[in-house]
Amino acid sequence: AVVSTQSTGDIVDIVDLYTCTCRSESGKLLENVPQEILETVIPKQRGTLVMLLKGEHRGQIAEIEDKDSRGERVVVVTIVDKEAVTASFNEVCQYVGDAVR
Repeated sequence: AVVSTQSTGDIVDIVDLYTCTCRSESGKLLENVPQEILETVIPKQRGTLVMLLKGEHRGQIAEIEDKDSRGERVVVVTIVDKEAVTASFNEVCQYVGDAVR
């Protein structure tokens, strides 16, 4: 889930490195949304799936193991290779795609 200055919704397609297509909570399709107006929503529950957005594991799906709200960091375990990764809140987002477990 993402939050922009206008609404809350989900990213449904990545157009390029800097823009995406989102679907608002009301179902409206928003095309060519620039990444700089988006803010990721970090799930609260352990075990929730996220996607890693930056670094060596970019694009991988992982499961939240721990969340440090004060430090704005999460520890996740990648689904494919079961590797523990520490990431900032800006480096992950909730994954709402098809289940991959």
